[in-house]
Amino acid sequence: MAVEDIIKSHVDSGNSHAISVGLINGNETKFFNYGEIKKESKIAPTSKTIYEIGSMTKTFTTILAIQLEKDGIISLSEPIVKFLPELKNSDFEKKQINLFHLLTHTSGISEFSVGVFTSQMFSLMSSGKSQIKEYQYDLDNFLKYVSKLKLKDNPGSTFRYSNFGFGLVGKILEKVTGKSYEKLVKTHICDAIGMNNTGITPSESQKSELVTGYSLKNTKVEFWNVPAIESAASLFSTTDDMVKFLKANLGLMETSLSLALTHCRQTEIVPKIPLTMKFFTKSVGITLSKFRLGWFVFPQNDGLDILGLDGGTEGFSSFMAINPLKQSGITILTNRGMKPVHKLGLSLLLEMNKK
Repeated sequence: MAVEDIIKSHVDSGNSHAISVGLINGNETKFFNYGEIKKESKIAPTSKTIYEIGSMTKTFTTILAIQLEKDGIISLSEPIVKFLPELKNSDFEKKQINLFHLLTHTSGISEFSVGVFTSQMFSLMSSGKSQIKEYQYDLDNFLKYVSKLKLKDNPGSTFRYSNFGFGLVGKILEKVTGKSYEKLVKTHICDAIGMNNTGITPSESQKSELVTGYSLKNTKVEFWNVPAIESAASLFSTTDDMVKFLKANLGLMETSLSLALTHCRQTEIVPKIPLTMKFFTKSVGITLSKFRLGWFVFPQNDGLDILGLDGGTEGFSSFMAINPLKQSGITILTNRGMKPVHKLGLSLLLEMNKK
């Protein structure tokens, strides 16, 4: 089946109302758009249509932290209590948690217990709404909440996926620079790469490009507002911008971020993966064993490592991946929450790499 037919079938089968895909193969770039930006609007998306990218935000945050370290503004090895004294006398101080632990999901924060995860999934499936109220907290309440958390494991030893951890990273970066997270991303990453339609708060001109998001129950939802974890899941973008982002990460375009991007791409982390995490990821078709800074690693049968990350919010699902060896990449943005597109993305990337 042709690439375009596979993409169309994703919408025709009811998995989403709109899909935008960007494919990179060396210096060749192709865009595919299908469906409609709002039900019954008959308006097709384009490469400039704006979607939420969810947890793909974490890769931006990691790159930003590495760049600020290279600029001498922070050190990832410094205990985070140095930047957030509100966490004194907490497990974060006792265990000397640093920024590197937070960026690699190895701080021991375990926000997704079986009970919380089950409740969250039930809520998303029944109402399309998240039940994790802490994501809505302002800074003071967020820090009060996390200061009471008991951290599992030895720091740096075990992978436990955490939006809270990345939320803390963002608060620290804001504090040491005196700038908002959105401003930092725009000035350090977007301006360097030429990404003009990536951010958190859309401008008046960008509002006309916003696609409507739909929950798993197929009801209209607003763009996510999660101030406590902006640096984990709050960015929006377009396939046009995301292709530029992936090209920069592949080294296909030289930018002021090139050293930071290479450092992230080449730094391997191999933590212990808890059985519960192995079971969950396997259930959605992902095999986790190792990571790069800001990236999951999807190992292939031929020994090749694909680097990628997916994203999901109440109304959007997304995915990006790069094959550094083949200098190829893919980004997929859709307007349906809780409908993962990593399998679709990996299959399209691998199919392209065969040619």
